[in-house]
Amino acid sequence: MLADSSDCGITLMYLPFSDDAPLPKFKDCAKHPHVNETGFVVYYTDQCPFTYYWVPRVAEFAKENGIYLKTVHIEDKETAQNLPAPILNYALFYNGEFVTHAIQSDKKFLEIANKLIK
Repeated sequence: MLADSSDCGITLMYLPFSDDAPLPKFKDCAKHPHVNETGFVVYYTDQCPFTYYWVPRVAEFAKENGIYLKTVHIEDKETAQNLPAPILNYALFYNGEFVTHAIQSDKKFLEIANKLIK
């Protein structure tokens, strides 16, 4: 069953174990992903081993190419539950707007950066 959707197209689905189960929903910060920061910002956790590998490499690549990228490593439950995005393992923003939840390699990040930086 559909429970909730975010502005960036992520849908929360659920299968209740009982008829009186509460309806799950996104917090507003996740439902309407946005950050008040300029440039690229990535929020990530160690939930996926690829973030551990790619985020530091992409951060170094961005630095070498003069692209501002702030990385925010989420390490606790409270911070994760209040992220400005519905996806916890990786969320990339540019100038405050949600870009993707797909983990970026250096080449993929450069493609995105070239499209967004004008």
